[in-house]
Amino acid sequence: MSTMDDAKRIVAEATRTPLDQLTDETDIQSMDAWDSIAHIGIILAVEELAGKQLTPEAIIDIVSVRSIADFLAMQSGSP
Repeated sequence: MSTMDDAKRIVAEATRTPLDQLTDETDIQSMDAWDSIAHIGIILAVEELAGKQLTPEAIIDIVSVRSIADFLAMQSGSP
């Protein structure tokens, strides 16, 4: 599974949105369901998948499916 697939799955589960409604560009501004509670779920899921706690800066940067995928790719050493 790619980091983009992981990112979409994380957002879909946290926001209770069907996976096929998400794109690489889906972001916090474009989804009413991506509220503060969903954001906490997203952060926790990213931390679990990455195996490390996110810094406050990383948490601020997690605002889209793409930013989640980019963060996960950096953690795994993938381009």
